Amino acid sequence: MKKLVNQWDKAAKKYTKDQEQSDFVESNKRVVKTRFQNMSGQKVLDLGCGYGYYTDYFKSIGADVIGVDGSANMIDIARSRYENCTFDICDITEELPYENESFDLIFCNQVLMDVENIEKVFSECYRVLKPGSIFYYSIVHPAFYDSEWVKDKKGFCYGKTISSYIAPYSFTNEFWGKTEHFHRSLACYLNVAAEQGFTLKYVEEPVSYDGVTKNKDLPLFFFAEYQK
Repeated sequence: MKKLVNQWDKAAKKYTKDQEQSDFVESNKRVVKTRFQNMSGQKVLDLGCGYGYYTDYFKSIGADVIGVDGSANMIDIARSRYENCTFDICDITEELPYENESFDLIFCNQVLMDVENIEKVFSECYRVLKPGSIFYYSIVHPAFYDSEWVKDKKGFCYGKTISSYIAPYSFTNEFWGKTEHFHRSLACYLNVAAEQGFTLKYVEEPVSYDGVTKNKDLPLFFFAEYQK
């Protein structure tokens, strides 16, 4: 995990800048803000909080929230931006520094596909959640993310081609500097959650593309909500 954390330390500033200018991030925010509108009195863990945007959002809707991330540089940015929020630095693939049954919600946005040991993440989330509480995550959609657009004669991106899906593999993204990405099928995520004892309550594959330049019927993100 140290190598991955170092990658995100180097990527932190560019990642933060790019996220603030991304239409895809805005579509992600709409899904989250529709689902979570009033968290008054709820204790929330923003797992893999990055530069702290959602930590601040959950605080703004009444939650008692902690943002946690393995990247010290990300947390430095978060603390400088959101001085009234609480942030911790720790490796989220190891034992979390929180008591059993501490949280009403664990929120994990666009993180799991960039960590190697998701089994430990799911088991720790189960441990620190209260009975009946929620684990909510989003990832880039593994069926469509590592793929190439296919265009028609007018330049409209109507489909995608993929050459590998079932078998897990990793590759390096270059969006914000080198960051490693771990491809897993949806079955892998769903089964790991089930093995830890979570019950799937709801999934969403929201519209991300505009339908003008790219086919809006192909998803970019996958959201899942579980109950302990």
